[in-house]
Amino acid sequence: MSHPANATEEADYLRRIDDAVAHSGPLQQWLQSRSSQVGEFPSKETKRLLGALQDRVAADCWMNDPSLVPLLPIVLRAAANPEDLSGLEPWYRLLLQRPVGWLGLLRIFYYPFLVGLAALSLLVFFSVFIIPTFVAMYDEFELRVPNDTKLIFALCNFLATQTIAAVGLIALGIALAIGLIKFIGAAMDFMERSRLVGFLRRGNRKNLGSMARWSGALSELLAIGTPAALAVTIAGIASQRTWLRAQSRRLALSGAKPPGTWSEQRCSRSFARSAIAILDMHSESGEGSSVLRDLAQSYAVRWCNRPRPFYGWVGPVLLLMVAALVMHAMLAIFMPMLSLVTSLSR
Repeated sequence: MSHPANATEEADYLRRIDDAVAHSGPLQQWLQSRSSQVGEFPSKETKRLLGALQDRVAADCWMNDPSLVPLLPIVLRAAANPEDLSGLEPWYRLLLQRPVGWLGLLRIFYYPFLVGLAALSLLVFFSVFIIPTFVAMYDEFELRVPNDTKLIFALCNFLATQTIAAVGLIALGIALAIGLIKFIGAAMDFMERSRLVGFLRRGNRKNLGSMARWSGALSELLAIGTPAALAVTIAGIASQRTWLRAQSRRLALSGAKPPGTWSEQRCSRSFARSAIAILDMHSESGEGSSVLRDLAQSYAVRWCNRPRPFYGWVGPVLLLMVAALVMHAMLAIFMPMLSLVTSLSR
């Protein structure tokens, strides 16, 4: 990555990153103490941060490695005030955040998954040991069963004779459902340039976390003298959000071309007006990084206080659906028997 600055300026902000890493002992102790608390497990990001600090990774790597760029704000913020690291708590919580992958979704929906597994096991049991008795009885009396009963018998017969295939189809359905959730999330990220999508996602937990990382990285980089255009580009990488990274790259390219202010750039509309105004302040007076640092802290605190999405309703809803299906199946199976008993009693 080429730096749009002279050699002295470049050496200065890179040197300050190296100094922050070299004097990161208090931060390392704080991270180790914080992660050793009961019920806390160091995330991959926390372990990566501790490893990079202990190995004293060079400043060029911190600025160019996409896995280290999001960790740079907490290092620089700790170096600015090593005596009091209590303000790092929101940033530590951000380090604990894990991307929701396949296993993450299964962890979130483990209760509905267990309910579905129990319902499937019960259905297999009925299909193998109970339903064949009813089928033989109805065939013996040559009863005309309704379509619902025929459908239940056909499904149970498939489960009893093709159990592995049925389980495979159910697993495929679960995988497709998880894939659909991931696809919808990716599509929403892609369409975030739309005002409607941006309005719907404004202020949600994911948006707050991304803006905390973006503004946090930008404030700390500006504070150590990083050229504004480069700082904006790296802040986009630190946001860990594809759309915000692309917009930051566009903003950096347009803002690096004088004359004009950051707020005059068309792509600046994709960012909070307060952040762009602070960028203009920094360009005019060289100040503004402290204000932007406070803004980043507010984003991080709001992210911590914003409750996680609640999926506890999925289990009860699935349980009600399973109960309704079981009730329908029982009625479909026993209705022909009721008609048989009625005809025999006449």
